[in-house]
Amino acid sequence: MKDWQKYTERIERLKSSLEDALGGLDVEYELKTPGDVGFDPSFKVPYVLLKYYTDEEHAHERKIELFEYYLEAPVEETTKLIKDMVEEFLMEIDQSQYGGG
Repeated sequence: MKDWQKYTERIERLKSSLEDALGGLDVEYELKTPGDVGFDPSFKVPYVLLKYYTDEEHAHERKIELFEYYLEAPVEETTKLIKDMVEEFLMEIDQSQYGGG
């Protein structure tokens, strides 16, 4: 997606919505766009960077790419999809940490 900037306003609304939806979960997250400090240049689209720390030195990371589909969908729908992905990420970590998988 070359023209992600046309979604700037929607991305800002998504950031705010994610703050409300993910605030109670035990995971760090950050919505990154090209040009942001720390943006992974191998990605061509904005993404949500997730970090879950199992202790002070070890963290699991996942990046959820925000393709056009996500940016064109209603913000509430995209927020719910991302929250579901975050919960799945946490469940995978939990299973691997405590012998469930």
